[in-house]
Amino acid sequence: MGSFMSRIKFKAWHWQSKRMFIVQEIYFSRNEISGTWLNDTKENTGLLKWDGCDLLQGIGLKDMHGQEMFEGDLIDDTCNRIGINQSALLVRWDPKEARFCLYDNKERQIWWHPHLQQVIGNIYENRSLWHGKLNF
Repeated sequence: MGSFMSRIKFKAWHWQSKRMFIVQEIYFSRNEISGTWLNDTKENTGLLKWDGCDLLQGIGLKDMHGQEMFEGDLIDDTCNRIGINQSALLVRWDPKEARFCLYDNKERQIWWHPHLQQVIGNIYENRSLWHGKLNF
């Protein structure tokens, strides 16, 4: 009988080096985290202090090109636009609804249509694409 559990995936932003990496190990008791840098060399990060990173969970959806979506990703939406010029949308965790939501720059929730939406960056490396507040 097969398992219905899927592996939870994480990326992390390392504030000091200003780089994103795929998380491979988390050591809660030692406040350490390690993984592989997201660049051409795919080099190992070594052990990093957890409190120097923002942990970003994969949300379990893929965009129209098959790219996995993560918390903090910026999304280009071809479905909800309807002829208007719209800035990127932001993937965020909503603690009131206990789920990941997609928000526009006016803090409104936007419908998910992953087959018509694409990841165009993230809030850390592509801040200029986001024209809204970060803490709402």
